[in-house]
Amino acid sequence: MLLLWNYIDQIVLLFCFVISYFTTIQFLRQSTVPIRKMPAFFVVFGPVSIATFMGLGHLFEISYHALERVLDKSFVFDFRFYSLLLLGVVLLSLSVQMLREIRDLFRGFPRRQAIFKTAFWVIVLSAPTGFFTPIGYLPTIACLITLVFLPVVIRKVEKNTVEQNVEVFF
Repeated sequence: MLLLWNYIDQIVLLFCFVISYFTTIQFLRQSTVPIRKMPAFFVVFGPVSIATFMGLGHLFEISYHALERVLDKSFVFDFRFYSLLLLGVVLLSLSVQMLREIRDLFRGFPRRQAIFKTAFWVIVLSAPTGFFTPIGYLPTIACLITLVFLPVVIRKVEKNTVEQNVEVFF
């Protein structure tokens, strides 16, 4: 167990890539609009990484240490513990919401503005935490990855017009 605990960050990162890959495949199979595959992976990678790091990483670790303190009878429910849990739950919820919006975008519903709003709130909530610990910038960087690839994820389809299909003979 100690060996597993020493590599928990690498394990969570591996889960992040695996979950992103399978979520992208699932979204691509359900899509009704033409999607570019590589940008789709990076669009999905942002919210999946936030959800994975908040769910499997942050919330698990906070709960684990709280359980350790409960067993040692030294647990204190204070504002620090509450705020750490609350931030993790809020960022996890926002990342799941962003995943729903991306899924809807891939299905043909215009959800870009909703994705930008959700990314804005994730950045507003997570960027200030970077002043306390550099890992606090992680959700902000993940949102920026999503926002960089979002404009190029949907392929433009050329519409066949009547003029293109009609041959004119003189």
